[in-house]
Amino acid sequence: MFETPIEFPALEQRLAFLGLTAAAPVTARLQTVTLPLSQPAPVRAAIAGSSIVSMAEGVSADDEQDALDCALYLEQYTDTRYDRQTQWYEWLQHFTLGLWGFGWIHQRPVMLDSRHIELHEPISSAILDTLRPNVSDSMYSAAMHAFEALKDNLQASMLLAQKSARERGRQFQTMPCAYDANGRLTLMLIHSWYVAAVEPAQFLFLKWLDHDVTLIQHYGTFTLDRKRFDPLAAAMRDKITERSREYLLRL
Repeated sequence: MFETPIEFPALEQRLAFLGLTAAAPVTARLQTVTLPLSQPAPVRAAIAGSSIVSMAEGVSADDEQDALDCALYLEQYTDTRYDRQTQWYEWLQHFTLGLWGFGWIHQRPVMLDSRHIELHEPISSAILDTLRPNVSDSMYSAAMHAFEALKDNLQASMLLAQKSARERGRQFQTMPCAYDANGRLTLMLIHSWYVAAVEPAQFLFLKWLDHDVTLIQHYGTFTLDRKRFDPLAAAMRDKITERSREYLLRL
C-alpha cells in the first residue's frame, strides 16, 4: 500500500505556524558545496540552547548559520507555545513541524522513530549508537567531534545543562549536519530526554552504573529544501534578538 503524499503548506500558513510575518522578498542564494581542497571547512560544533548542532567537514559557513538559526529560533519559539515539563511530546511535535515549515523535509514530519533505553553507559555513547547505522561517516564524525569538544568545555556544558533542565532529568537534542549525495544539507535530529535521581552538569558523559536511568530518543532525518527555506530566512533572523544569541555558543 502506498503512503498518501503529504501536502506541503503554503507560505502564509508556514509563516503563521512559525510566528513570523512576511519579510521583503529575497533572492535564493546558490549553494556552494565544492570547496577548495587547500581550505576545507573543518568539522565544528555549537550549542544552540539545548541543541548540540555539529557540522561535517566541508559544510559551508552559510549553511552552518542556517542550521544554527533554525535550531535557535525553533527552540525559543516552541518554548513559548508548550511547557517542556508537562507537554514534552507536544513540544517535540511543534519543533519537528517547525523544521518542516522552514523547509527541512522529512517523509513523516511529526512521527519520528523512537528508542527506549535502560542506560548503563554514557548518554553520548547511546546517541552515537543510534546514529551509527542511520547516517554517513561524515555526519557520525561531526557528532563525535561535538561530544569531544563539549566534554572539555565547562561553559558550554553549563549552558546545555541550564537550557535542558527539567524535573528529575534533562531534555535536549543532537543535530549533526552534512551534505547528502546530491549536495543537499541534511541533519539527523535526535531528541532525547532522560529521567534520573541525579542531574550533573556533565550529564552526557556520566557512566550510569550506580543510578537507575531511562533514556528516551525520538529521531529522524531532514533535508533542506532551499527554495522553501529562503523566503522565510529573513523573517526568522529578524526575530532572533541579540539576547537570544546569548544561548548560541560555538565550541
